Amino acid sequence: MNWFKRFFTRLQKVVKYSASDPHNFDEIWSFQSTTIRLTSLVLIIFIVVGGLAGFLFSGFFGGNVSHESIERSKLEEQKIRIEELNDQVRMQENYIENIRMIMAGETPMKIKNDSLLEVHEMDLSKVKSNITKSENQLSKEVRNDLSTPSKSSNSSIKFFGSPVLGTISQEYSGVDHPGIDVVTTPNETVKACLGGTVIYAGYTRKDGHILIIAHAGDYISVYKHNKTLLKKVGRKVQLGDPIAIVGNTGENTDGPHLHFELWYRQTPVNPKKYMKFTR
Repeated sequence: MNWFKRFFTRLQKVVKYSASDPHNFDEIWSFQSTTIRLTSLVLIIFIVVGGLAGFLFSGFFGGNVSHESIERSKLEEQKIRIEELNDQVRMQENYIENIRMIMAGETPMKIKNDSLLEVHEMDLSKVKSNITKSENQLSKEVRNDLSTPSKSSNSSIKFFGSPVLGTISQEYSGVDHPGIDVVTTPNETVKACLGGTVIYAGYTRKDGHILIIAHAGDYISVYKHNKTLLKKVGRKVQLGDPIAIVGNTGENTDGPHLHFELWYRQTPVNPKKYMKFTR
């Protein structure tokens, strides 16, 4: 134990520390302290400096890693979003092209993962429409009179309504004539053959005023050569609702009549199998 006491006494001994100019040995600075105090001061400074350095070091590199991780996550989310938008644009372009082909009397392209209705079926429930009381009353009056049981085996819909009643001037003949022409009284009201949503209402040089309705069950009905259109795009209609007035517009007509087409899963079908057109 004597050596420990001597060592401890030596640590408590006051020692002078100084710095001198080597040229003239003048004292520049000096201080007196015990060895134990000086050692404790050095240890405290070392701990403080080491702690600060460690904090700054971990904060610098750790922050970068976190920042890089956040940026990568944002980039991945943006990439997924861009891909989704590209898919939506592609589907919308296909949809518009198919509508154009239907209006031109052509068979629309077959698309594996989307159809004419796939883009719009998601939005049909969101479309707002205001049906007037008179339209509702007229719809109720004609619904029972015009409803025709469907005889088609591939139809999940029990009843279709006749858009007009009259004389068939040209029958359905597939791709060559994907609909039927019905001559009726002048200014006759054209009615919706089934409930749905108007997806096109416009004018073309060949077919005049055209109105197209998307229905449940992958059906689309097309009404051409109208004198006037009574519905706009986005309006919901019910079976028997007035949608247009029979006319003689467009180059592909030689008298007032309705050219009516019914499409099922992007393929034209004979409307006479679904509804009646003669009185």
